[in-house]
Amino acid sequence: MTSANLARAVAFTAALTLSAACTDWAGYDLDKASGAVPAFSTMRNDVSPDPYQMPREPVPGTVPTRHPLGDVPAPYTQSALDSVAPTLANPLPRSAQVMARGKLQYERNCAVCHGALGDGQGSVINAQSKFPYAPALNAGPTQARSDGYIYAVIDQGRGLMPPYGARITHLDRWAIVHYVRQLQGTLETQNPPPPVSAVGARVDSVPAVEPQPSASTPAGTVQSRPGSTVP
Repeated sequence: MTSANLARAVAFTAALTLSAACTDWAGYDLDKASGAVPAFSTMRNDVSPDPYQMPREPVPGTVPTRHPLGDVPAPYTQSALDSVAPTLANPLPRSAQVMARGKLQYERNCAVCHGALGDGQGSVINAQSKFPYAPALNAGPTQARSDGYIYAVIDQGRGLMPPYGARITHLDRWAIVHYVRQLQGTLETQNPPPPVSAVGARVDSVPAVEPQPSASTPAGTVQSRPGSTVP
């Protein structure tokens, strides 16, 4: 269409708009008349899907945008553990397969600090090392924490514990939570945290506690020292 024809079409449409006799109250006549002008009739017969309607079904093999067991939580930081925890719920059922997976991941990533039994007696825990203490997971404060809190600590870490979110996947974290709950239900803690420092604070050294002979212990007898309970 030339510029002259387009100008005439615009003028024609404007005239229809200004004339009350050319349209009804709903504008149907005006709309029909405008459709007679090629420049305004391009999309007249096009299909117009409703808002948010999916006009075509996904092709075979399309990857879903939501995981059937729940999406990974939105990013959060270590400082938001208490606020994020109530929003998280374990999507995994408590099954033999999930428990086996949780045990495997726990032994690979957690037992080195928290111990195979969850008692805080991991192989790297030493009073003179940079990891002087690991909290017992099988009882105590951890037992009172929610599943969401344990998940979030695995993800972002806390205190001396580094974040494991980059090496433990979303669902594996939940499997570990199930396994920790199993440890809590069958075991008693062997490593209660001593009152040495505030939670999360670093403890560089703790003086060793020498055993004192009791009234029933003959003088000169050496008692065996219990395992370290350094925080």
